[in-house]
Amino acid sequence: MTVLGAILAGVCVAAAVLASHRDSSVARWLRVLDAVPRHTAIPGVDDDLAARVAVALAGGLAGSVIALIGSLGPLPLAVGAYAGWVAPSIAADRRAARRRRAAERSVVTLVEWLHALVSCGRPADAALARLADHDVMDGALRRSLARVRRDYVLGVPMRDALAREAAAAGVGGLDDLAATLERARDLGRGALPLLQDLRDDLRARERARILATAAAVEGRLTAVMTLCYLPALALLVLVPLFLTLLAGLFGS
Repeated sequence: MTVLGAILAGVCVAAAVLASHRDSSVARWLRVLDAVPRHTAIPGVDDDLAARVAVALAGGLAGSVIALIGSLGPLPLAVGAYAGWVAPSIAADRRAARRRRAAERSVVTLVEWLHALVSCGRPADAALARLADHDVMDGALRRSLARVRRDYVLGVPMRDALAREAAAAGVGGLDDLAATLERARDLGRGALPLLQDLRDDLRARERARILATAAAVEGRLTAVMTLCYLPALALLVLVPLFLTLLAGLFGS
């Protein structure tokens, strides 16, 4: 077990050195220009796999230390390695879900600004391309709009670029906006009334989401009171009262 722990420690140090490797200045500038994806520290291995291997090795090392101290056998090693293997994926999924929720909430602001610009006489496609640089919206949605504008400048229709980005980013609001622009083109009418309907629908969804979140607060507060205050009440009131009753019963 000591030899295995030493091997795992060496592998963890090597993984940490590889993970701390930085890209060259040229690669950083290309990444800023969105020309290439981010390079990983290990060639041919993506970031998620490298992180999972590194954390799994760290978990295995911690498990080997626990097994060595407690003489528990190889079970802590296996549990630590498995926990380290799945933890980065869980964290990445939660971060992605938070980014999608933030982008969905920012779509309401996007449609409101787009409705305002279209009502002032600007074409919907040009107004949407202009809003890609707006700093009021969430960063994830702003990056999605930058990719949409890039495709639009290269000749892709705005509605097709929005639909493609909505499918790639998992933002349903962008898909609704693309469908609105497509419906306006099919009907041969201005996009302003349809954008107003979409704005009202998105506002209603956001209002319903806020109300659902507020309704869940009561249950969470009840759980907090149940888990925190009731054990304290039992220790401070019920247990002394029960002991007093027992003392009076046996004393009499």
